[in-house]
Amino acid sequence: MDGSSIKLWLWDDAAQEWVKAPASVVTIRLVAAGLIVAGRHKLHWIKCNPSVANSEWALSDAIIALAAVVLDSYHAGREGHTVNFIPPMQFTTGIYLETFTNMNSMTFGYI
Repeated sequence: MDGSSIKLWLWDDAAQEWVKAPASVVTIRLVAAGLIVAGRHKLHWIKCNPSVANSEWALSDAIIALAAVVLDSYHAGREGHTVNFIPPMQFTTGIYLETFTNMNSMTFGYI
């Protein structure tokens, strides 16, 4: 190449604007309920690792506990699961793990 770069842009329908496509995401692993990240972010994926059957987790668009749940999941088995969000899920205030029941860990990929 001649030193120029190619940039990929994606249309963000929720924000009604063009955004640069991410080359990578920030990852964080939690082992208890709590704040994942404060501020406006897009959640691309979640990986959960249940400790036993009958596990559950829940997320809110918040920076403190006891906010309204915007996404939750229940697993009857012990198998781990990865959830991909295409398009990514938008959070305005922050991403907060409200519920963390019968889980070893959860890993999140966001920008």
